[in-house]
Amino acid sequence: MKKTLLLLSALFLLQNTWSQGLLDELEKADSTALEKPKREKVYDTFAGTRLINMHTTESYPRNSFVFIIQHRFGRVNGGFFEFFGLDAASMRFGFEYGILDDLTVGFGRSTYLKTWDGFVKYKILSQTKGKRQIPLSLSVMASAAIDGRKSLYSDGRPTTFTQRMSYAYQLLIARKFTNWLSIQLTPSLVHYNMVATKADKNLLFLMGGGARFRITPAFSITGEYHFRIGDNPNGISRNSAGIGFEINTGGHVFQITVTNSQPMYDSGYLRQTTGDIMKGDIHLGFNITRAWGFGKNRAKKRAELEKRLL
Repeated sequence: MKKTLLLLSALFLLQNTWSQGLLDELEKADSTALEKPKREKVYDTFAGTRLINMHTTESYPRNSFVFIIQHRFGRVNGGFFEFFGLDAASMRFGFEYGILDDLTVGFGRSTYLKTWDGFVKYKILSQTKGKRQIPLSLSVMASAAIDGRKSLYSDGRPTTFTQRMSYAYQLLIARKFTNWLSIQLTPSLVHYNMVATKADKNLLFLMGGGARFRITPAFSITGEYHFRIGDNPNGISRNSAGIGFEINTGGHVFQITVTNSQPMYDSGYLRQTTGDIMKGDIHLGFNITRAWGFGKNRAKKRAELEKRLL
């Protein structure tokens, strides 16, 4: 009788232990199934917020301050008398601030037509890798520019504030395909309140694109092109194009550029480019970008800035 009771007790304990172990395994499996696969953000699609003239999908962390100097010399085909464009130049000083990690505002002043410009850019999607990938980065950008000349008319007639305004709206779609290749498509709408002739459209659609070819961790080649759709065929405007050579030092991004566009603000290079590449109407220039992190997590922001730029 005692042997029978001992046997029954042992079987009961074994069954209870086995059942508890099975329940633990089931709970573990359920919790694992509920866990979302991790996403890893893709960095360094582009080195900075500009490719050559156009915006990229890149944005700096919250409380980051960015200073940009953009410079374009005169046309190379001006010859020796103009010292191949070095005697004439246009500049733009730009300032950008990261209100949020994905929300950036900025403004700038150009010597070209004495133009003031400002923009807002918001990053909707960030490319990720892992089990649950987001295949691309997506940003939207809206900008406005004010022609600061005393008069827009050759005879000096008064000019209203609204006549001076122009606007640009862009959708920035980018993907980093490999460590050495990133491509961006940039459909744009540009509106000028006042145009040169009746044949010129106030609102114009353009399709742009650009690419970055990374040669080494510090050196890249960039290029961009913007095609005007339905513009006045007899006008003086040309499609904006350019190539660049980019050097990334971590805190700075230095770009040497060759482009047929002298304006550097959005509505300017998209619709006021007059250089004919086939005739040698190209401008040498450069962009210099410097970023700083501020706030309580300054060290963390600085590390993230350097991670984005390296």
